Amino acid sequence: MIFLKWLSLLIFLVLGFMFSSIILSCFIYFAAKIYLYFVRNIPFGTYLPGFFRIIKGFSFGAIIAGIGCWYVYYKKEKL
Repeated sequence: MIFLKWLSLLIFLVLGFMFSSIILSCFIYFAAKIYLYFVRNIPFGTYLPGFFRIIKGFSFGAIIAGIGCWYVYYKKEKL
């Protein structure tokens, strides 16, 4: 039963971090589009090719952060 608790906590942390990182990357993408439109006068229809790289990077970082937070919680709970 304890293993199921730790496993569900790990899955929840990783998925929570990934979901929030995707939302944050979308916010950054749209902020960049707004900046380019108002400051550089580039239309909204312009495709920014780095968007998927940003999402992949944020997702990978979210996995590492979720596992790290789970590990710290696990070690503190064992003491």
